[in-house]
Amino acid sequence: MRTGQPSSRPRWWERIRRAFNLRFTRGPALLRRMGIPVSDADPARRGFVIIQVDGLSHARLVEALRRRRMPFLRRLVRRGRLKLHRFLSELPTSTPAFQAGMFYGDNSEIPGFQFFDKSEGRHYRMGRSEFAYSVQQERRNPGLLRGGSVFSCVFTGDADSALFIFSTLTAPSRWKFVFRAWDILLLSVLYVSVFFRMVFLFVLELVLAVYDSVKWYLRRGIVRREVEFIAARVALTVIARESITVGATIDIYRGVPSIYVNYLGYDEHSHLRGPDSAVAKWTLLGIDRCIRKIHKATLFSERKYDFYVLSDHGQCPVLPFEMLAGEPLGEFLQARLAGMTVESDLTKDERAAQLGAVAEGMARIAEPMPRAFRRPIRAYGRFLGRRVARLDPPADDPVARLDIVVVSSGPVAYAYWVRRPEPLTAEDIDEMHPELLDQLADHPAVGFVSTRTESGGVLVHARGGTALIGENGVRVDGDLPFDASPHRSHVIEGIRRITRMRRAGDLCIWGAYAQGGNVSYSYEFGAHTGCTDDEITAFILAPPEADFDFASVTRHDQFYEFFSRYLPGTGETEEQRDAS
Repeated sequence: MRTGQPSSRPRWWERIRRAFNLRFTRGPALLRRMGIPVSDADPARRGFVIIQVDGLSHARLVEALRRRRMPFLRRLVRRGRLKLHRFLSELPTSTPAFQAGMFYGDNSEIPGFQFFDKSEGRHYRMGRSEFAYSVQQERRNPGLLRGGSVFSCVFTGDADSALFIFSTLTAPSRWKFVFRAWDILLLSVLYVSVFFRMVFLFVLELVLAVYDSVKWYLRRGIVRREVEFIAARVALTVIARESITVGATIDIYRGVPSIYVNYLGYDEHSHLRGPDSAVAKWTLLGIDRCIRKIHKATLFSERKYDFYVLSDHGQCPVLPFEMLAGEPLGEFLQARLAGMTVESDLTKDERAAQLGAVAEGMARIAEPMPRAFRRPIRAYGRFLGRRVARLDPPADDPVARLDIVVVSSGPVAYAYWVRRPEPLTAEDIDEMHPELLDQLADHPAVGFVSTRTESGGVLVHARGGTALIGENGVRVDGDLPFDASPHRSHVIEGIRRITRMRRAGDLCIWGAYAQGGNVSYSYEFGAHTGCTDDEITAFILAPPEADFDFASVTRHDQFYEFFSRYLPGTGETEEQRDAS
């Protein structure tokens, strides 16, 4: 495997420079004085650093580089240090599915960020630790990041050190820290410039967030999710982003062989304002600055690293279904399915359980922290506890009271007939509700619907036509909304793959290519999980010597296969590389 950045300097000079930096540069020297251990992995083993910019499509990256919104990445590309490739993200275009494929080579039975399992009677939300951990434990392959570290992801990838990971976030018994959590804070304080920059950015982002919320209200008259927007903007663009940047820098100085960092700010702000909004574009500048810091740290490490920047998928601008239809999807189905109970108060019960888990996690987080940080964390935990008490969830199982559960995963919604344990087919649904598929396909806020068939295939039903997708091909009658897509075959295979998943809905409702524009069944203005070109086309910036055709990627597990070459016993050491 020939990877790495070209250098015109003699190898002996590079070794002297690295040795000097390791001993006398402020970062590595400070870690030694603090007693933070270095990695025990073979220093001759070449490592990798992967930066994920969550939700940034290939086209929007190209625009950001052209308009100098990411000047450091632009410089690396123009100087030939990194080469830009476009690849097709596998459906569902969702972070849990991508990272399961990347970290474990297996993203089966993950139809989106949210889904329902009829056999378990559980509503899976990948933002909650118990569900993310359960899905992680279902993976059978060894994790890509074993011996390494991971920051701000859904799964750990079996990393030795994990910070801000969904599958462990509210479960301290599963936390993995090589150094103490507040070592990051201490290093930030000791680096006075870092500390004051974080304070300055915190105040700046808070002021901008409040200003943007007021402006949004005056222009659209919408206040829904605005408190969440302000909190997310401050948390993701300052606290989390700066913390994981310092954490990744520490691990590079420690010589950790594999490091994966995920920046969520652009994706989250795109959900709330749209992928082309000013706040989403503003976030890219801060991410670019953090990427520059991490890249610079690789130059001062004893271990040599290959540096990658990629995205898991893109986002497309959307309008919420309820804004177009005047009612949520659950109420729309309830009105057309007489005598059946759709969704009911499941959302309220799930919200109470989620807040309860977070409150418990905050209490556990506070226990090992210094007193100065323990008190405000405990106070926030008590505040969440009071929120749970006000919601007052019923004691019985809410799912038992329902006939149909509707779960939205952005522009794809899943409907489950929960009283029928077996997966339903198009024939079953037509027999129970003869006009339902036609009513949904003709709705201006629905692009098309897909269902399983008794023959083992998948039926796609749209306003202009139908298609039967089988093992050996597609039989189309009429026009499909995605016929004009340059990636039509990839879309068709993705629809077939998702619809046949056991955990996908008995009925899959797609908002892509709807008559009223792209639609999300969650309340958001930017979305992914679906099949539009914006969502499918992602990017990777790789060293030009990387021996892999990234443009051929159509499955997430192909990245697992490539990066597994870096693991012990699968690649060259530096001595072997020098000898060759």
